[in-house]
Amino acid sequence: MNRKLKIILLAAGVTITPVLLSPLPRFRSPLSTVIEARDGTLLGARIADDGQWRFPGRDEIPDKFEKAILTFEDRWFYYHPGINPVAIVRAFIHNFKAHRIVSGGSTITMQVARISRGGKSRTYPEKIIEMLAALKLELFSSKNKILLMYTTNAPFGGNTVGLEAAAWRYTGKSASELTWAEASALAILPNSPALVFPGRNQEILRSKRNDLLRRLYEREYFDSLTLILSVDEPLPGEPKTLPSLAPHLTDYFFKKNKGARIKTTIDPILQQRVTEIINTHQKDLENNFIFNSACLIVEVETGNVLAYAGNSTLEDAINHGGNVDIIRSLRSTGSILKPILYAGMLQSGDILPNSLVADIPTRFPGFSPKNFDQSFSGAVPAGSALSQSLNVPAVKMLQKYNPEKFLDLLKKTGFTSFRNPADYYGLSMILGGGEISLWELTGTYASLSRVLKRYNHEKKYFKNDYHPPVIIEPSDTVIKKVEEPVPPLSASAIWLTYEALQKVNRPESEAGWQYFASSPNLAWKTGTSFGFRDGWAVGTTPDYVAGVWTGNADGEGRPGLTGTSAAAPILFDIVSLMGSQTWFSSPDEDLTMIRVCSKSGFRAGADCPETVEIPASINGLRSEVCPYHKLIHLNLSKTLQVTSECASANDIINIPWFILPPAMEYFYRQKHPEYKVLPPVSPGCSAGRNIQVMEFIYPTQGIKIFIPRDQEGKRTRIIPEVAHRNPSKKIFWHLDDSYVATTRSIHQINIQAEPGNHILTVVDEDGNSLRCSFAITGKPVDGGF
Repeated sequence: MNRKLKIILLAAGVTITPVLLSPLPRFRSPLSTVIEARDGTLLGARIADDGQWRFPGRDEIPDKFEKAILTFEDRWFYYHPGINPVAIVRAFIHNFKAHRIVSGGSTITMQVARISRGGKSRTYPEKIIEMLAALKLELFSSKNKILLMYTTNAPFGGNTVGLEAAAWRYTGKSASELTWAEASALAILPNSPALVFPGRNQEILRSKRNDLLRRLYEREYFDSLTLILSVDEPLPGEPKTLPSLAPHLTDYFFKKNKGARIKTTIDPILQQRVTEIINTHQKDLENNFIFNSACLIVEVETGNVLAYAGNSTLEDAINHGGNVDIIRSLRSTGSILKPILYAGMLQSGDILPNSLVADIPTRFPGFSPKNFDQSFSGAVPAGSALSQSLNVPAVKMLQKYNPEKFLDLLKKTGFTSFRNPADYYGLSMILGGGEISLWELTGTYASLSRVLKRYNHEKKYFKNDYHPPVIIEPSDTVIKKVEEPVPPLSASAIWLTYEALQKVNRPESEAGWQYFASSPNLAWKTGTSFGFRDGWAVGTTPDYVAGVWTGNADGEGRPGLTGTSAAAPILFDIVSLMGSQTWFSSPDEDLTMIRVCSKSGFRAGADCPETVEIPASINGLRSEVCPYHKLIHLNLSKTLQVTSECASANDIINIPWFILPPAMEYFYRQKHPEYKVLPPVSPGCSAGRNIQVMEFIYPTQGIKIFIPRDQEGKRTRIIPEVAHRNPSKKIFWHLDDSYVATTRSIHQINIQAEPGNHILTVVDEDGNSLRCSFAITGKPVDGGF
């Protein structure tokens, strides 16, 4: 190796070694949390831990700002290796003449190095370090990445760092939307942010901006008209308040993804309108001291969240739990889960759409359900029980379906908050014994609607269709569909449930339901929790699901706080906002026609005189045959019941008769004057053995009863009750074979019994008898069966 080459290599080593040993600029400062809508609109942001508005960087730099910053700061950026020797020499001369540092001669790459070191004081040793770091950065990074580092971390005055934060704080818009005048004004700030901070020293800022605009015009970036208009544009003023379109969603991601930029699926316009609707109704609700409300809108096809109003945003909301994100909070369900039970029973064949369900006084250990209006109908079609949100029939249905089976269905359809076994919730599960969130409620209904739509389109079921709402903008990755032979709920069960939910007919005691009767293309359900603490409303169309909650975040109940009066008005204003929709197509391939009894709704039997065909789930073919039509024997005038024991065959006619059990009949006939009671039994004849004359309303067979003590320490009494087809008949009561009392018309007594097993026997004046076994316990019995 010749001497000349050695000198060259030595010189190169001396030059390169300091560069390689110098620190590579890195940025570890905390970042702000930034939440964006699907179109990039800023929904909200939270300041970084160090008190700076420092937004996470983007992958691209807006063209206008790039041209402005390079023209103003470093027009040779794409040509120099990180340092500009001409600029450095010129700066040295200026500083020497001024006897102080007045110019740094820094390139953008050198400024990146200086910012990464915390903006240390300007000294010649520090300048050398910056130059070495800049050279190294150029070796290991692209020009575009270096420029991105600069625009993300450059100071823009006050506690504003980075272009994106500066654009929103000074202009109220994204950096990509800046005008030439705005881009030029912002390009000047990093050079001397303290001197030309917007809101002060306006003339200096205006002079620098206009000078930069002229230089941009000279470089033919825009025409003369644009120059004239840009020069006349006002300067950015003092920092603006950042948008806060979804504060509760912003808080959620601030806790979960601090320092990240989150692009959500939110529609910013819809978000703003929904927030306005919530706040408008909230003003009225506050007259009844109801201070909180929330709404979630989910697109059916994708599951994308279109609007997320976690709570009211009125000025005084913060004083009444307004900072609580209700959408994610667990609240008592009320009756909002009844459609899931109805659909499950349709699918399993336990009921048909309008099978009669008992609606009579019902007591379980530690649990006595009541309808909202405190009345009983005796028997109601299952679909009507759902649309009228009757509690007693719902409990009867759950008892038949089985709580454990229902809990499994809830979990499969999307509810994760039921963490205890079925015995913990018991039958109260259908009336608010468990808790759910508005997030999961709306997501589950969206999943059900998605299943129905997908089946109508592809005639298949997919596991992927059951999933929570999607709030983060999904990637372009195609998710493989996984077929599901047996879905949690079939398309037919979902469609029949939605058909029932279209036929809303709320009790008059829930004032205002008539207001909603004009929305035919919406399946909707309300719910009210015990103590009037939670008002729910959820509605679905083929395109979207809207869920609404109203109440108080602290759980305080209020008279009149019901799903219909408080939550449903918000729901229907949102439905009106979304516009009219078409309805779901019927899943004909998953439906079958079944002939049912016109009066009972059960599968028609041989004794049903009037029948009709209805669409039902295929398993409905296995449903129970009508149990209420029986063949009775009457005399020729049809006024008395007779048997072969007291009448000849020629004097007997056989007629099918609609006969409800005594307890159901007692209440049913009060609301159905057309109901025909059985004719009396002819003297000398006995009643038909297959026709029940009496029925215990309370106690029920095998029940365990806890009898509390009164204030004096004495055991309180139980009040047995019996329904008789002919209330005027006398009934004789016996407890454990000891006579207790006689009743007529109102067959109800009160008795006192010691702990242990007992048998209650009743005998009417015609000799008909009925027995019921029950037990008195010394300690409370958990609710359940």
